[in-house]
Amino acid sequence: MTKTKILSILKKSKKYVSGEDLAKKAEVSRTAVWKHIEALKRGGYRIEAKPKVGYRLIETPDILSPFEIGSGLKSKILGCKIFCFKEVTSTQEIAKKLAVQDCVEGTVVVAEKQTRGRGRIGREWVSPLGGVWLSIVLRPNLPPQYAQRITLTTSVAVAKTVRRLYGLNAKIKWPNDVLVDGYKVCGVLVEASGEADRINYMVVGVGVNLNVDFSMVKPNLSKTATSISQILGRKVSRVEFIREFLFEMEKAYITLTKNRFNQILAEWRKLSETLGCRVKVISQKEVFTGEALDVDEDGYLLVRLKDGTVKRVVSGDVSIRKE
Repeated sequence: MTKTKILSILKKSKKYVSGEDLAKKAEVSRTAVWKHIEALKRGGYRIEAKPKVGYRLIETPDILSPFEIGSGLKSKILGCKIFCFKEVTSTQEIAKKLAVQDCVEGTVVVAEKQTRGRGRIGREWVSPLGGVWLSIVLRPNLPPQYAQRITLTTSVAVAKTVRRLYGLNAKIKWPNDVLVDGYKVCGVLVEASGEADRINYMVVGVGVNLNVDFSMVKPNLSKTATSISQILGRKVSRVEFIREFLFEMEKAYITLTKNRFNQILAEWRKLSETLGCRVKVISQKEVFTGEALDVDEDGYLLVRLKDGTVKRVVSGDVSIRKE
């Protein structure tokens, strides 16, 4: 696409690029160059134009596009193919359709907004403008019983990204939440399709509250959730977060697929908000409280009851008891 090509040339140059040079490199007329520049300006790009000198890119907007996310992307597998949308019902649903159509592993679906975002157990996930709502298609060579490992791996990648980019003390609550100061900033949803002995594909959904003001969107959520911008008091780049997360996730995913989940688990334990705490577990069959002892090699939570019995929690709601 010519507009993308012109933008790429401007991004690579630290100086002004003449209209003649842009026309030559993009293989279009100078009139076409001017029209594309104007279109880029309308899209939020700040481009300075000097008569008889040329054009220079001053500022890039935080636009979720394959070009912007792909520019400077350090991961090789994750993000090899990127689909971006203004609004979707759910990035998970689109990613699952692409997976069924044999899309390449590492395909990423990103949306500015979701109208029917989902969390665990089919719950609503509020996904307004300003957040990062994305899904990744993976095809791990893992047996189905190890699917939970992907959830823990993703949570570690998110927490490490938040810590490195913003210097915040991000922690993980089993099984799929990333917290800062006890408030949820991210949720992870992993869905898999497979057979008895193998996984055909997995879709990893990640919802991160970056530039979301819950007091304006859904005030009741302010009791349990917050956003990075609310904590820092400033907006942050969604593009930067996506790039860094995909890079961190790829490193963790490669470690997992090389049968080194013990390394991921060690990091998870260090980042855990759950272990050592008294927790309440609500599952379909029972409700109980106890001490969160550890996570086993499959990624499931081990809880010690008052009588000393240790229960293995495969699914259910886990809340940390403050008393």
